[in-house]
Amino acid sequence: MEHFIAEAKSSGVNGFIIPDLPFEEALPYKPMIEKANLSLIDFIAPTDGKERIKQIATDAQKFIYLVAYAGITGAGQSEDLQPIITDIKEFTTTPVYVGFGVNEKTAKAKAQGVDGVIVGSAFVSVLLDDSLTDIAKIKKISALAKEIKEKINE
Repeated sequence: MEHFIAEAKSSGVNGFIIPDLPFEEALPYKPMIEKANLSLIDFIAPTDGKERIKQIATDAQKFIYLVAYAGITGAGQSEDLQPIITDIKEFTTTPVYVGFGVNEKTAKAKAQGVDGVIVGSAFVSVLLDDSLTDIAKIKKISALAKEIKEKINE
């Protein structure tokens, strides 16, 4: 793990988002990551209770990744996140970004009450489109990012 962290840092990485690493299981790695002046981003899910939210939020670095719904990213589900956003902000001033299911159709609604959004599956679907050249993929992702930003700022 120390070698991986050192290689990541020398490559320009400034933090890690590891979706399948629960908060408790990340604890042994945090000191190694922090020693390298990097961050490990914590997740909060709509299924987390207030005590768990407090535990995660008070230890958060850089930002908190708020999972938009229980399930897998790109599934297109939605939940009312305002109660959990209120709970998070009770315990920290760390920025909160919402992810899972964020695209040009959902971005404005998902951005309500948070500091930003995380777009993953919408970009990955472009990257996996074998009918596009690499340059076309970059152009399409850039246009999609611009469209998402414009929709949020409407």
